[in-house]
Amino acid sequence: MGPIKVEQLFPEGGCDTHHHIFEPHNFPYSPNRHLTPPKATVEQFQAFKESLGITHSVLTHGLSCGHDCSCLTAFIDKLGPSTTRGCAVINEETTDVEIEALHDSGVRGIRLDLYGYKSMEDLQKQIRILRLYADRVRPKGWFLEFLQINQGNWEGLGQVILTLGLQVVTDHHALMKAESMLPTGANVLSQPGLADIVALLKTGNFWIKTSAPYRSSTIAPYYEDMKPLVLTLVNANPQRVLWGSNYRSDPVTWTS
Repeated sequence: MGPIKVEQLFPEGGCDTHHHIFEPHNFPYSPNRHLTPPKATVEQFQAFKESLGITHSVLTHGLSCGHDCSCLTAFIDKLGPSTTRGCAVINEETTDVEIEALHDSGVRGIRLDLYGYKSMEDLQKQIRILRLYADRVRPKGWFLEFLQINQGNWEGLGQVILTLGLQVVTDHHALMKAESMLPTGANVLSQPGLADIVALLKTGNFWIKTSAPYRSSTIAPYYEDMKPLVLTLVNANPQRVLWGSNYRSDPVTWTS
């Protein structure tokens, strides 16, 4: 299948809230990465951005690059700090001085590395990590972003998120599933975790990114069966639903 031709989506400008830059020839991937994404240079993203009419973006540090954010700050500088913000990945050894330097470079949030903590499913570990990093970045007014795979955890996570005192974001539709990825006959709107996410969105302290639809649906390239799920999220609070291209982490080019 060839590339999908689209009209400019943002003729009056817009923001891509979740994209990546990978230049392994300049900044090698981490040897401990869980996947190897395709190369995506600053120049390639700028061409993509212009083709859609995007004027601003949030560059999200890829976990494939580990916890060294030198590439993130370099890419923000190259893309232009006036139109680009960053979402970093830090660890428990990251100092306050390093956080201040990230802030000065344009970083305004962090993405939790639950893979590294081996806590993609463990609720109690997730709660500990949320509290730990919320304490680190709350003084800067940053947001906290994470993705986890146990949808039954959202009830417990929701109770904690409301106590953190900062804005919390989840990406990739929280890995909720459209009809094509659910068992035959399952109701999209009754899947575990969705009601809890809807309740969180209504509080105003929680945001969700509609990004990476291929992780929720198999109906490529337009993912038509995503509509009921996305409408449910938007109807819960349209001011807390974000769009991100996830450029350029498409699964077709992933290698292990």
